[in-house]
Amino acid sequence: MWFSYQVVNKKGKIISGNIEARAEDLARTKLVEKKGTVLSLNQISKPNKEGLQIVIGRVKLMDKMIFAKHLAVMIRSGMPLDESLDTLMQQSSPPMAKRIKRILFDVKQGNSLSNALRKQKRVFDTMFINMVAAGEASGQLEQNLNIVATQQEKNYTLRSKIKAAMLYPTVIFLAIIGLLAVIAIFVLPKLIGFFSTLNANLPLSTRILIAGSDFLVNNWPLVFGGIILLFIAIKVMTRFAKTRFILHLILLRIPIFGKISKNMNLAIFCRSLSSLLSSGITIDQALNIVSDTVTNDSYKHKINAVYHQVLKGSALSEVLLQDKSFPILVSRMSKVGERSGNLAETLDYLADFYETEVDNTTKNLSTMLEPALLVFIGLAVGFVAISIINPIYELTSKVGA
Repeated sequence: MWFSYQVVNKKGKIISGNIEARAEDLARTKLVEKKGTVLSLNQISKPNKEGLQIVIGRVKLMDKMIFAKHLAVMIRSGMPLDESLDTLMQQSSPPMAKRIKRILFDVKQGNSLSNALRKQKRVFDTMFINMVAAGEASGQLEQNLNIVATQQEKNYTLRSKIKAAMLYPTVIFLAIIGLLAVIAIFVLPKLIGFFSTLNANLPLSTRILIAGSDFLVNNWPLVFGGIILLFIAIKVMTRFAKTRFILHLILLRIPIFGKISKNMNLAIFCRSLSSLLSSGITIDQALNIVSDTVTNDSYKHKINAVYHQVLKGSALSEVLLQDKSFPILVSRMSKVGERSGNLAETLDYLADFYETEVDNTTKNLSTMLEPALLVFIGLAVGFVAISIINPIYELTSKVGA
């Protein structure tokens, strides 16, 4: 059964909405417990659930960060939760606004904010939801939302730096591939016609170049189709846990990029665990939540194993010391934090340290990749030049003789 209601909250504001309950007295009890004094309560037909409309578009990390930060500010100023959500809905991007509309609808039905967020699991991760739930239980929702906003901001900054660092080598690599494709498609076919009229024995490098050019010209749809299929295959593999785990293991073993991925996941692990412990969540619950926040599936499995060991009574520092995926610095600093009773603060320091490591690596990424790119360009251009010039030189020397 559905009822429309009007209640006066503790601050004297009249709030209207709809609520679902088996009977009128149960609806009244629920409203008194969560909202305040009931002014009116009338049975209605099932309302149109605006929150269930189709949502198109992706909610970005920046949207969630702004949502947490602004909601914390509004709650601190004394604004009611439903009014805060309504204000945020009007100020957010269209995809985020539609999600907030769903959350607002659920909150008006008498659900807590954490329960409303839990219905939007595809948008809000486990950590976000549990931090809000812990804040509601402890009466520190504003503080926990600020912690979430800070953590989201750190993740956003970290990912932005990695994307920016990857831009330069990606552009250079694509430019090289494009140059080689232009030479193979437009330049070499003309030279091949010239070489074929001479009926001479061509050097091995020239024959390889000609064969490669012939294959690319005659089968370019298959080549480009194969490249596209490769990207699609990788994308599909990331959708399945087993194949994604293999890809993430390979990523950790790639020079430079493996180090970036490792430090990034360590930073997220330490920052998230610190935030959860600061909000009053127990270490076993925190570890269970953190395993869903890291980006690499290999680290998800490792943290999940740590969680089960801690659940059995082992100290976090001892478990981390046994796993080589976690540097000895993490286990030693965790031990210091456990002994001093400041584990959250110690983990926060570690998060800053690994974020700085990622920052330094990404800043120097172009410097580290430049020698490899120059060698690759030199070898490619040199091979093409030798393959073209060598037979011409041999022919001209024979003519001169």
